[in-house]
Amino acid sequence: MATFIPSPPPKMLGKRARNSDGINIDYSKPIPYPPSEEAIEAMRLRILQLENELRATKKQKITPAPVQQTTLAAVAGSSKASVIPTERDIKAEAKLVKTRTKSLFDQIKKAAKAEKYQNVNRTIKVEEHFSQPDFELVFGSSGTLIQPTSANKPTSKVWIRKYTSQADFHALFGEAWKPEQLKGNQWSVGSIFVGKGQKLGQVQLKIHEIEVQWSQNTGKGVLKVDISEEHMSGWGHYNEW
Repeated sequence: MATFIPSPPPKMLGKRARNSDGINIDYSKPIPYPPSEEAIEAMRLRILQLENELRATKKQKITPAPVQQTTLAAVAGSSKASVIPTERDIKAEAKLVKTRTKSLFDQIKKAAKAEKYQNVNRTIKVEEHFSQPDFELVFGSSGTLIQPTSANKPTSKVWIRKYTSQADFHALFGEAWKPEQLKGNQWSVGSIFVGKGQKLGQVQLKIHEIEVQWSQNTGKGVLKVDISEEHMSGWGHYNEW
């Protein structure tokens, strides 16, 4: 058998290869015996090529790719950054608070107008549902927390806040707080001697207290609003007395 000088490994195309002399060898079929010198040389080169590919594959499995390390670091950094609210988040929260408080005040005005005022305090109710984050946004920074506290039912699932002053009401409703828009109708008190009560005219109303109850289980919020004619105190007496 003649001595051959090895040529560079041929580029493999599937199961068929072309040797240095341009002869195609199909490895999917049995090689005729005795094999030709060209076939033996092609097989030798193919074995060398497969060994090189195997070593390269093992090296890739052992050495982590730098891109993956960079990606993990980037993800860790982005998770920390996501904790800090963006300007867009702050604007969205402010818009939500403005929308919800205006809706609440509009409902109070409507419910208050439907009552008959006869120099007696009225308690009107407004109901809305809130998720816990929304409830905390709308009510969490104003009023006085009554429950749960360390001294009053600390494990309660019902939250109660109270608002008792004009400053409290303004803090709750913000721009929507327009007490001059609270209007109602005053009625005379009817009896068997004077007949049915008569509408006497429109009067300015005044809120004395608001109690907010919110259930963590149901998400239901209830506003109990103590209201009367403006000239009356919160105890049902005329202010001028």
